[in-house]
Amino acid sequence: MKIFIYSIERPSAFGIQDWVNDASGKKLKKTKIGRCRDRRQALYNPKYGGLATGLHLPWMENGVQVVDTDGRPATLQQKMERKWRLDPGYLTNKPPMKGDSLKDSDRTYFQRKSWTLNDGCTVLDLENFDDEMFYYVCLAGSFCANSEKEYREHKAPKAQYYIALENESEELKYSKNQRKSKAFADMYKESMTPTIKEKIIVILELAGAFSTLTQEQVHNLLYEYIDKTTFAPNSNIEKFEGLVSQLDTPTGREEIEAKYLLRQAVDSRVIYEKQGAYKWARPTGEIILGETYSETIDFLSSPKKDAIIQDLKEEIKLKNR
Repeated sequence: MKIFIYSIERPSAFGIQDWVNDASGKKLKKTKIGRCRDRRQALYNPKYGGLATGLHLPWMENGVQVVDTDGRPATLQQKMERKWRLDPGYLTNKPPMKGDSLKDSDRTYFQRKSWTLNDGCTVLDLENFDDEMFYYVCLAGSFCANSEKEYREHKAPKAQYYIALENESEELKYSKNQRKSKAFADMYKESMTPTIKEKIIVILELAGAFSTLTQEQVHNLLYEYIDKTTFAPNSNIEKFEGLVSQLDTPTGREEIEAKYLLRQAVDSRVIYEKQGAYKWARPTGEIILGETYSETIDFLSSPKKDAIIQDLKEEIKLKNR
């Protein structure tokens, strides 16, 4: 059986994360330039009281705990030692101690062994002893998510790699397509009026606040925006879903109006953004609407600011006559 371990894509100034295979057109999942590779080994983990080899777990067969000759619960270490015909204790997770000999002949297997991970994809063959041992080290280590699903769901925050499980890609593909299908269906919701669609494409910065577009053009812009999405945090589909959910509550609809007003003001150069803060240079003196985007939306959503907001709308009108 073969296991595939992939690098987790990270944004790069060189655009390495977007490199693709010339033949297949699929992403190479690279994170480094050239042939750089990482070396990994089982490190000490106080949770296990020794090296994180992954072999401390119970040895289970068909859901039943295997016991040793003394009737005690057996571990995966014992299973692997039996499978590979090794002496008992050969695969111990004992950590190196101060004063221990540094000779390889005196060190345990996991104390001296390290493995190399390719940038992109590393293939492990579980019919190979060293590969199988590394597979268990990967399962136990924080550097590697135990599945693509675990990585996508942010359950392994320190992971730089993930293990690709058999059939998982089809499961993820189904999940992604299902999510896209729902987003496409949301475009036809009763609350998704032509006016709301126009405001959403402006909020998403797919068009300027004062662009003249047909309903067909607006629809196509939204469709393409969803269709081209990734599924990473703050992705296109996540932004769209957030706006759609706001349509279901009065407070959410007020926030959409505030977001649209802010885009109108920025496009009219009435409000400008500097270092995250939004400022309005009024003749009577500059107003800071918010130090952040969310603070600014709160300001523009507040009923207590009605007089100022009306002045803002009037200035926007004057700028666009």
